[in-house]
Amino acid sequence: MPAHPDGHLLYLSRADVSALGIEALELVNEVAACFSAKAEGLARSTSTLSIPMSGGARFVAKGGIIGSPPNCAIKWFGYFPANAKLGIPDYHPLPIVSEATKGMPLAVIGGTWISEVRTAAISAFAARHLANDQSASIGFVACGAQAYAHLELFRQLFPLVRIHAYSRRKETAEKFCTHATEVGLRAELCDTPRPVVEHSDIIITSVPHTAQPTHQLGGDWMSPGAFASMVDRGNSWDRASLSCIDTVITDDLALSGPQGEGGINFEPKRLAGDLGDVSLGRVQYSSQGRAAIIFSGAGIVDAAIGALVYQRARATGKGVLLPL
Repeated sequence: MPAHPDGHLLYLSRADVSALGIEALELVNEVAACFSAKAEGLARSTSTLSIPMSGGARFVAKGGIIGSPPNCAIKWFGYFPANAKLGIPDYHPLPIVSEATKGMPLAVIGGTWISEVRTAAISAFAARHLANDQSASIGFVACGAQAYAHLELFRQLFPLVRIHAYSRRKETAEKFCTHATEVGLRAELCDTPRPVVEHSDIIITSVPHTAQPTHQLGGDWMSPGAFASMVDRGNSWDRASLSCIDTVITDDLALSGPQGEGGINFEPKRLAGDLGDVSLGRVQYSSQGRAAIIFSGAGIVDAAIGALVYQRARATGKGVLLPL
């Protein structure tokens, strides 16, 4: 691995990160190792820092320490919902990586690719344990960046043959269905979200934070043995109906549990565990039952994937060195 000059840090753009060639299975395995390390006390995360602004905007920092030798990574971003009306992103993450022996900064990373794939990798890790490994159909409620990232990863891990898609803007769902057919899948555009949930072995809901919570989806719509990944913290699901799901886990109980701050649309005391418990085989479930993961936004994954990206970039010579 090339030496990192003293007094410099590495800047990586989205294009740099995309060019690293990190494979889907690598990401899922990184998530598995990350949560296993956290469960065993070998990695640490901290409470999310949120600085409120006017109009529902806020600045947020989340992250953790992981690895040997250890690295600390923090994902810093501003969330400005009014940006949607201006045609610009409401959210642009910036991971910052430091080494955790002397505290020296190592890298600043354009984080949109990481944010997209880390979420899909978390979903895939949960699905690898809780979904039917012969799942042939996947459904999407909301067809933005998260839908594309999930489809790209899940089609490499499951024998998918068709998708079902719904979005509030029909043209968004149409574009996504076109993409799905281009990669060799059958695609069904749905006029309402119910058929997506009813007819899919795997369901991904990623309604944007800018949208008002709809609480319209029913847990009882899911087929026996189906799996749902609620990237949107469950805000598109009817809370009472989630009692019909046999096994519900979260990414991090420290955020989503009874003492947590994750703000999920689910009763924390009913959670069967988190991904650390899954990685250590502590979550019991039936393959015939419905299962789901509901996200709170665990920063430890941003730390793990940020460190992986930095290490791969050093090994391949990607990025630009900047003086401190």
